[in-house]
Amino acid sequence: MLRALPVFGVTENDVLAWVEGPLRQFFPFEKFLGSYGKLLGGRAQILSLVTSGYPTEFLLEFGRGFDLNERGCIAWWVSNRKPFILHQSIASSEAGHPIVASSRELDEVNRFSLGAVAAHGVIDRFVDAGTYISFAGVPITRPEQTFAALRLIAPVLHALLLQTKQAEESLLDLTVLTVRQRELVGLALEGLPDKAIAKRLAISEHTVGNHFRAIYAKLGISKRSQLTALLK
Repeated sequence: MLRALPVFGVTENDVLAWVEGPLRQFFPFEKFLGSYGKLLGGRAQILSLVTSGYPTEFLLEFGRGFDLNERGCIAWWVSNRKPFILHQSIASSEAGHPIVASSRELDEVNRFSLGAVAAHGVIDRFVDAGTYISFAGVPITRPEQTFAALRLIAPVLHALLLQTKQAEESLLDLTVLTVRQRELVGLALEGLPDKAIAKRLAISEHTVGNHFRAIYAKLGISKRSQLTALLK
């Protein structure tokens, strides 16, 4: 499996070819999801998403970001950084830590016939970003082997996803913004300073500043120049 890893100029298609070929032979599964994203407070913003076998409806619901309190298993993983298995209504880890799956996660398992879902990933605490991977429809007759395989696979897929173009380019998803916030972004792209934006919208300059701080937090950036550079 490791000898078959793609090298040099890795694309998402290269990653999928390896996942659906050599990796599946080593670690049987029905569906795969690999994502690279940032953690912004209690929200995960997805910058790159590579999947296999999932229907469009599931991917639309998974979206480009979500609040961690909407997904109990992922929230547990972010805090503990250990592999876990979600099967029917029970989520477990190798150390037996209690994991409470959210109603949304349990609904997805049943509605999309996911079977047993095994997941893990890698988080870089220095940049509050990382890779989360999950496999649906995995055999779990020997959970200890599943956990061991996830510990091997996670850093490999993390390295591959970092090499893809989407993960390197922090694409901004404006759909996470409110209508008012998108309006402010549009005015910023016109080159208007805070004072002019405040006058245009009949609000205080302080309120404009608060809006932009919220916008930066949602998009994973820190200043106006990043916003305009990435959107122009």
